[in-house]
Amino acid sequence: MSNLGLKNKLAGKRLLIFDFDGTLADTTPLHEQAFTETLSPLGIPVDYQRLAGRKTADAMLLCFADALLSTPDAETLAELVAEKQRHVRALISELLEPLPGVDEFLKWAKHRFEMALVTSGSRGTVELALKKLGYSGLFEPMLFAEDVRQAKPSPEGFLRVLEITKVAAEDALVFEDSTAGFAASKAALIDCIDARTMDLTIPKSVVL
Repeated sequence: MSNLGLKNKLAGKRLLIFDFDGTLADTTPLHEQAFTETLSPLGIPVDYQRLAGRKTADAMLLCFADALLSTPDAETLAELVAEKQRHVRALISELLEPLPGVDEFLKWAKHRFEMALVTSGSRGTVELALKKLGYSGLFEPMLFAEDVRQAKPSPEGFLRVLEITKVAAEDALVFEDSTAGFAASKAALIDCIDARTMDLTIPKSVVL
């Protein structure tokens, strides 16, 4: 999407709702590596494109189903989730980088819009990443995997943000990068931008 397209999408909006992984930070290879390190000893392959945008427990269950394995019991699932989170947090601490243009766009947007975060990531992992990138305090409210009953592609997180902020769906705009996120924003009736293709450059002459 050109920056003209982005400007048109932003016009008249009050609230910007951001996904985190793959939208604000280049965490995709880190999560893929963490899933692989956790599941490869069990002989379970990882197709991360199918997992992107889902909370870790849901993604684990999908991997087991794709491998035609029986569903793990609750204790085993919790152990796998914790192991994956340990792997990814170590990788985030060492390797995490922002995506191009994100720093500049967030600095521009924070004075012009309300900004919220809805992520399928865990609170501990995402808050660690936000702190490393210098984004702590930019988003209110923030909803994590632990804060919803149903993660994306359910619209629950987006709808709760609208309820908390008292902003109408037509006055909000979602930034997403995954199929699950696109489906959730559509179900919430909120306009969505594909973060994988957008140009975040905002000319200084733009007045919204």
